[in-house]
Amino acid sequence: MGIVFGQTNPEILRDPERVLPVVINQLLPIGLKGLLVAGLMAAGMSTFDSLVNAGASYWVKDIYQGFINSDASDRQLMRHSRWSSLIIVVIGLLLTLNIQSINEIWGWLTMSIGAGMLIPQLLRWYWWRMNGYGFAAGIAVGMISAIVQRIFLPGLAEYLAFLLVSSLSLAATLLGTIFSQPPDFTILRKFYTTTRPFGFWRPVRKTLSSSSKGNIKKENRRDIWATFLAVPWQMTLFLTVMVVLFKNWQVFFSLLGLLILLSTGLYFLWFRHLSDEVEIQD
Repeated sequence: MGIVFGQTNPEILRDPERVLPVVINQLLPIGLKGLLVAGLMAAGMSTFDSLVNAGASYWVKDIYQGFINSDASDRQLMRHSRWSSLIIVVIGLLLTLNIQSINEIWGWLTMSIGAGMLIPQLLRWYWWRMNGYGFAAGIAVGMISAIVQRIFLPGLAEYLAFLLVSSLSLAATLLGTIFSQPPDFTILRKFYTTTRPFGFWRPVRKTLSSSSKGNIKKENRRDIWATFLAVPWQMTLFLTVMVVLFKNWQVFFSLLGLLILLSTGLYFLWFRHLSDEVEIQD
């Protein structure tokens, strides 16, 4: 509806953040307009309260009860839950004071907050030495770095913010991991034989039989090659739906043919092998 309306009002499409408000305000009837606004408010509030409750539970259960006061009473836990929820909301509101647009905050969430979580999330799958201390240190430093960057360097280019925060998170992850005890080897072996990731798992991998290592390597190789089809498949699927809105049928049928071709390739290279179990022989 925004695209059609923008054909006669091109100034609307110059600012993507105006499209939804204009569509709701000028194109929808009164009853449907109210239902849509109520639905958007409900979706926003459900996301908001979920994040607040999750943040409070991290403090109450994982930090306060886990490390500070393991014998805390229910009354104490409830008090900490209420205060932590209030503090989270206040901090969130303070961080919004200098936000000028949705795109601005979205860029910070993806390129700063996202960068702070990226390195620990990736390393836990591909490095056998990674442990909980390294993960916690990487996430904590990444989050704090992103917030500090937002406060003191709000105009920093997104790619520079990504490099800065991810580098600090990587350093904290490595230091937290190296200067703490490695995970229990029995747990590592069980994790590896269950998930069968590729990467730096040599100390664990060498404990397996030759046939098991060969089967896992074959599965990893198949998954890696499948990404060269999966990424274009996802992009083509998105574009196929988009061109329908523009009624560009020539491009639509071209993309549809490419989507079918990529789907077929993914099926034979990857999907049909998902039910196969890699037998681990001790």
